[in-house]
Amino acid sequence: MTLQEMIKAIDLLHPDELRQLRSYIDQRESAVRHAYELSPEERIQRMDAAVEVIREGMTQAELDEMIEAMNAEYIEPFDEELWKD
Repeated sequence: MTLQEMIKAIDLLHPDELRQLRSYIDQRESAVRHAYELSPEERIQRMDAAVEVIREGMTQAELDEMIEAMNAEYIEPFDEELWKD
C-alpha cells in the first residue's frame, strides 16, 4: 500500500476512527523518536539484554540450532544504508 493509498483510506474514516489513528500515530512517533535518541552503544546494550532474555531456559543445543538456522541462508539487504548510523 502506498502513502497515497493510505491517505485515501484515511479520508474515509469515521471521526472516532480518526482519533484512534491519531493516538496510535502519536504513540508510534514517541517510540521511534526515543529509539533514535539512543546512542549506538545504548541500542546494542538493549539488544544484548533482549538476547539474554531469549536465551533464558534454552540449552546450548537449542541455541546452536537457532544460530545455525539464522545462518543457513544469507539474504542480501535491499538497502544497506538502512542499517547504518
